[in-house]
Amino acid sequence: MKYFYKYISFLFLVLFISNSLVIAEINHDYEKTNRTIHNFNDAIDQNFLKPTSKVYGILPNFVETGISNAISNINEPSNFLNYLSQGNIPSGAYSLSRFILNSTIGLVGLFDVASNIGLEKNDTDFGKTLIKWGIGEGQFLVVPFLGPRTSRHFFGTIVDITLNPVRYALKDEDAIVSFSPSIIYALSERSRNGDTIDNLRETSIDYYSTLRSIYLQSREINIVDNFEEDQDIFESDLEEFYESEDDKK
Repeated sequence: MKYFYKYISFLFLVLFISNSLVIAEINHDYEKTNRTIHNFNDAIDQNFLKPTSKVYGILPNFVETGISNAISNINEPSNFLNYLSQGNIPSGAYSLSRFILNSTIGLVGLFDVASNIGLEKNDTDFGKTLIKWGIGEGQFLVVPFLGPRTSRHFFGTIVDITLNPVRYALKDEDAIVSFSPSIIYALSERSRNGDTIDNLRETSIDYYSTLRSIYLQSREINIVDNFEEDQDIFESDLEEFYESEDDKK
């Protein structure tokens, strides 16, 4: 209950700050600073993520899949809270069901049992919650270690990390564990998309501008797809059920 009151209070604070600071359209007022941070992130990628991800990529596929599933499961409570904040109770119940199933039968999320019975993963985040609240994109930023973000998306990322209930379930001395999934996720993504990233880096005339365009386009597509999936999530499952029943007849 203490966590619930903290969450509600934080939402009101976020809403107040967001309405005061976030700009309706995407602006590019910080390009010089963004390029400097982009160069820093690129150095981190080339000197740490790239070589480390190659070691990570040696792991057997089933081990990588298990790690990926566990990390995904850790984010389900955040999905649940965001769906509630968006007023989307059905999708919130959907995410909570996934978390309960995968945390128990799925052995702390190592196995995605929920997807196997038709409860496919459907991510959301606080940046998308802010969209529901009518908050604009704001500035385009490049954030150290995180990469491209709009100010709305970046603010949402901070909220998601800060208010994920999993962090509050851990003891203070174990708090570092709550951040380790982000590092593992970065290594996993770098390993999976390594060839694409390296090719993009080598062939782009302006690597910064290329990443900016890719981010803005993919984020827009992700938002549209996410909200459409939220609307159809139960209708599609119901249709598949009836189709399977018809095939049996």
